[in-house]
Amino acid sequence: LAHRLGMWDVKWQLEDLAFRQLYAIAYEGISKMLAVKRVERESYVRKVVAILSAELANEGIKAEVVGRPKHLYSIYQKMQKYAEYGKEVGQIYDLYAVRVLVQELQECYGALGIVHQLWHPLSGQFDDYIASPKENMYQSLHTAVMCVENAPLEIQIRTYEMHQVAEYGVASHWRYKTKL
Repeated sequence: LAHRLGMWDVKWQLEDLAFRQLYAIAYEGISKMLAVKRVERESYVRKVVAILSAELANEGIKAEVVGRPKHLYSIYQKMQKYAEYGKEVGQIYDLYAVRVLVQELQECYGALGIVHQLWHPLSGQFDDYIASPKENMYQSLHTAVMCVENAPLEIQIRTYEMHQVAEYGVASHWRYKTKL
């Protein structure tokens, strides 16, 4: 239901809670794997955020750039899918993730151009959910790039209004509009 309503924050929380209960061993394994490298991952994301924030500002795009934690269940699903193809965890493109929030629609595409100038985009890893929104009104640009230290990085770019809908669902849209 949370997925259908576009309530991603609630969806991810429920998935992780259920994952912990239903697949406790896998949950603990992934938790430990990520905890061991937590400081390293956080440091890496801070470095990428600083680089991207500075470049966006240099180009006149006022943006909020934040590291985005990956949810354990989504990592588990990706690990399962990749195992079917004989791939390893290191080939999962979005263990590292950053979100860029801007005011205006055109700034989304401007930010995308800057991202692709900074780092090489990975083939087949781009989705424009702004031009073609999902059924639940989700809108965002998704890209994956080969980033600093040759590590794959997922980047989502959206306006604050799109972010409100993405995080809290379609019903939150009216509330966002009344705050402006």
